[in-house]
Amino acid sequence: MEFNKSVSNPMLVGCIELMKEEDTPEHRSMFMKELARAELMSPAIVEPAPGEKDGEQVLLPGSKVQFPMLSAPDGRKFFVAFTDVTEYDKWKEKNPDFPAFALKLEDYGAMLLRKDPQGNACPALGVVLNPFGANIVVPREMLAGMMAAKVAQAKELAARQAVQVGAGLKPGAGPNGKQ
Repeated sequence: MEFNKSVSNPMLVGCIELMKEEDTPEHRSMFMKELARAELMSPAIVEPAPGEKDGEQVLLPGSKVQFPMLSAPDGRKFFVAFTDVTEYDKWKEKNPDFPAFALKLEDYGAMLLRKDPQGNACPALGVVLNPFGANIVVPREMLAGMMAAKVAQAKELAARQAVQVGAGLKPGAGPNGKQ
C-alpha cells in the first residue's frame, strides 16, 4: 500500500473492455489474471490530514487511514477501486478532499475478510472497480477464492523448493539440476 501513488493498468482496462463486449470464460480469465497483478487507486480518509514536504503530500506520524465505501441503492456497501488516474479523477470531481493510496488485491482482501474485535465481519460485500465507468463488482467470495489460490500456489512453490534443496539442487533447478 503506497500513499499518493498514481497507477496505470492498460492491460486490465483492455480486459474490462473485452469482457464488456463479449463475456466469455477466456475474457474473464484474462481479467482475473490482470486484476491479480494490478495496483489500484483507492480514496482514503486520513486523520490528521496529510502534510506537505517538498511540494508533495506526506502522511504525518500516527496518521489513521480509513477507506470509504460506496452504498448501492439497496444499501449494499462496496470498497472502491480505480484502474488509473483518469477513472480516479471522476471520483475526485465530487470528492476533492480524498487523497489516494495504491492498493493491491491482497490489501482489499485483508480489509474485506477481517473481523473487528467483537467478531463482526466487514460490512463491505466486495470491491467495485471504476464505479463511474465500467462499474465491475468483485464480490468478497471471488476475492477470497483468488487469495486462497495465491496462498496455495505459494505453498506448492515452497514445497517444491524444499524438495529440491533436500535433493541437493538449487531452488528453481530443472530436472537435470540446472536452472
